[in-house]
Amino acid sequence: METDFWISTTNFLDNINEWAGRIFSWLIVILTLVMVIEVFMRYMGMPTAWGFESIKFLFGAHFMLVAGYGLLYGSHVRIDLLTSRMSKTTECIISIVCYLFLFFPFIIVWLYFGWGYFQTSWSISEKSWSTWGPPLYPIKFVIPLTALFLLIQGLSEVIKNIAMIRILALSDEGVTK
Repeated sequence: METDFWISTTNFLDNINEWAGRIFSWLIVILTLVMVIEVFMRYMGMPTAWGFESIKFLFGAHFMLVAGYGLLYGSHVRIDLLTSRMSKTTECIISIVCYLFLFFPFIIVWLYFGWGYFQTSWSISEKSWSTWGPPLYPIKFVIPLTALFLLIQGLSEVIKNIAMIRILALSDEGVTK
């Protein structure tokens, strides 16, 4: 019964990043369209005031908002030089320790200061310095939102590692009996 709860919890957390990844990956299509329009307009001798900045915003949002999705599918850089030679249980324990002492503290600081950064921008209705002058708080909201997606996926990964340790311990008991 308890196992079902943890499995459903990790499935729920994974689904948040699965859907975020599916939705925000479409930003690349919008980014491509904006780039094509900008290149075409420049070719015609009529560059837009909004093109370059929009491209930066869209690329930054795309890159950041799919970070949790990347963690879900293991696409982040890992150095498995040492852990690849260890038992699966030891590998899971090291992973949990790294999440607890490296990942989560960094993500919590990122979330805290990112939210403050967004809030300040929102409260003063911060605008870009460019001639187009779009509001900056929507793109600054991406910072704490990305941290939240990573925090969610990090929790899921820790739960999965704990579950793996328990499964391996149960299978070892079955072998020794």
